[in-house]
Amino acid sequence: MKSYNNTNKFNKYINSNSIKRIHTGSIWTEGPCYFMKSNKVIWSDIPNNRILSYDFNKVQIFRYPSNFSNGNCIDNEENLITCEHGTRRVTKTDHKDNISLISDEYKDKRLNSPNDICVHSNGAIFFTDPPYGIIDHDSTRTEGFPGKIMYGGCYVFKCYPPSRELTAVVTDMDRPNGIAFSLDEKKLYISNSGIEKYIRVYDVGENLNLSNPQEFAKTDDENTFDGLRIDEENNVWASCGKGIKCFAPNGETLGYLSLPEVVSNLNFGGKKGDIIFITATSSLYMINLNLRGAKFIK
Repeated sequence: MKSYNNTNKFNKYINSNSIKRIHTGSIWTEGPCYFMKSNKVIWSDIPNNRILSYDFNKVQIFRYPSNFSNGNCIDNEENLITCEHGTRRVTKTDHKDNISLISDEYKDKRLNSPNDICVHSNGAIFFTDPPYGIIDHDSTRTEGFPGKIMYGGCYVFKCYPPSRELTAVVTDMDRPNGIAFSLDEKKLYISNSGIEKYIRVYDVGENLNLSNPQEFAKTDDENTFDGLRIDEENNVWASCGKGIKCFAPNGETLGYLSLPEVVSNLNFGGKKGDIIFITATSSLYMINLNLRGAKFIK
């Protein structure tokens, strides 16, 4: 858990003695999400059809069954926004634990299996919709229910709750996956985990329209990009094989943090925003940093 490949700058970010494995024994963990008000993190254990939580004291079951939930985030009121593979939908959980539908259809066709999600400061929700919850996995890796792609692709969508109407904002990725806004929300980063494995960046313009797609980073079959997040210096932290790769805003690789398991996703948390929570195959890890996540900048 202490294998690093760093530039000097990246080395300043990492507290190398702080890596902790908080929990293990899951099958495929995903979707870490930190709640500021209650100072806890939740994450999905997809094949076990549950969401777990950790409050810096103990790990508990947060939700079971979870409809094979994957990605999670909070909206601007700190409601929980969840991508559910099993129901092929995106939901909101309010502060009284009431669950309501955000969206489950595009042009009267069922979604595939919403995967990862982020929320703009104006309340708009962006999410990716690859088919991982409806395709066949082996008997130890059930992530939903077998099904068909109904609207003809794997898109990235935008919506403005309470309206359930979706706008397809990216339609040319075969497996769109992780998604995150830059610090100033003028850029949107999306990873693709399909035949070609890369991170693409878009300019975010008026009405949150996307333009000027550019390849930001590329990898290989052994080190697929999945979830990603942005820090206070606008660096991009992306899951990449058995670790996390950190990129400067110009795409330069700053460093790579190795872990014992394949990493799926990550999120900043802690009261100061200087902790990264990492979901990696069977486990949740926690690492103290010397900088904060973008969401903690006010």
